[in-house]
Amino acid sequence: MKKKNSADAAPAAGPNLFGEVPPPAPAKKDGLLAFSYSKMSLYEECPLKYKFKYIDKIKEEPKFYFAFGSAIHSALEFLYSVKNPPFPTIEEVCEAFRTEWNAKSYLEKGYRTQTKSDDDYQKGLLMLKAYYEHNRSRFAPPFLVEYATDVEVDGLLVRTISDRIEHLGGGEITIIDYKTGKDVKREPAQLYMYQKITELDPRLKEKIAETYGTRVASVKIRELLYYHVPTNKEYSFERAGDREIGGFWERALGVADGIRGQKFEPAPGDRQCGWCDYKSLCPVFFGGARPAPQPQLPVPGHIEVLVDRYGRLKEKMQEIQAELDRVAEEISRSAKSGGEYAGNAFTASVSKTAKWAFPNREAVLGVLNQFDLYKKALDVTVAGLGRLLDSPDLAPEARQKLLEQAVRKTAVDIRIIKKGE
Repeated sequence: MKKKNSADAAPAAGPNLFGEVPPPAPAKKDGLLAFSYSKMSLYEECPLKYKFKYIDKIKEEPKFYFAFGSAIHSALEFLYSVKNPPFPTIEEVCEAFRTEWNAKSYLEKGYRTQTKSDDDYQKGLLMLKAYYEHNRSRFAPPFLVEYATDVEVDGLLVRTISDRIEHLGGGEITIIDYKTGKDVKREPAQLYMYQKITELDPRLKEKIAETYGTRVASVKIRELLYYHVPTNKEYSFERAGDREIGGFWERALGVADGIRGQKFEPAPGDRQCGWCDYKSLCPVFFGGARPAPQPQLPVPGHIEVLVDRYGRLKEKMQEIQAELDRVAEEISRSAKSGGEYAGNAFTASVSKTAKWAFPNREAVLGVLNQFDLYKKALDVTVAGLGRLLDSPDLAPEARQKLLEQAVRKTAVDIRIIKKGE
């Protein structure tokens, strides 16, 4: 889960601590097809989803796990962005994480509530502190950090972005790839892509000469490493042989042929479709017609479609109501005895009144029966019982019995006025 997999976002062109960063790869260059491991894996997951994302350029909803992974990567990039010690302190690393995290709102990051975003922020701080403590004894200036490159091969312009590269001498390197998601067994396919492209990249030889003053005839992968940041576990893969790389590359070229041939059939399945943002465009679900900016109801009689839409809207209402309740509770606590409070866009008038609550309805009915109070209560509601308690004619013993079943609460009324209205 990382920013380099988010639509293959590339750094802006220009110099940085590690030399010149290439500009983003164009869609095509002299007939070359822009390619990457993330594009390949998405096409294999569902060719139609690839088309929606990369050909039609329809944006997906933001994903919180991408935002979390991106912020962790940004903090680790900051940590290793030194050519000579000292390294940044853990406080500085956490501040870099905080800055990246606060650059977007919780909704822009893909969270449904501020609370979940805040929880992940705290989780990220703990994760970085554990990483720092686990690795501080072996901190050393890296060869390259967040190294992006585009390599032309077999009619493709292939982009890779390596989190960290260490030079072991003589042109041999180790590539480290950070992972921030679940700790599951990793397939080496992505590492095959790193190996294939890295060993073909002519820029790496020049960078070794610039950094270490030594020219090498070739660059060769010795080790590829997945580093699982949440657990500080390392999963090491030795350099793959020609057979593994050859088989992987045939697979990649097959994907490229499918893209060139505009073979974009949907590939439905639980895994592919469960969280897909393009269902409303997919012929498997809704006939493939792109919805208008203001969605129209389906043709009358499509009750199944209406039921699903109604259910989704109800879910959204419940989520919004839960968030409203949480914010209202926080306003109530902060407002103390009430008053008027002005934000940047809205003004809130907060008033508080005391009210009764009667959690045990059966016990209340017993008291009303005992003292023959049904008529005086008028109705067995909170309002009716409240009026009864406030009545000066109520017998003291009956009042005491009712009070034993009553709970005094504070009712909060929040009236919002938009400024300028």
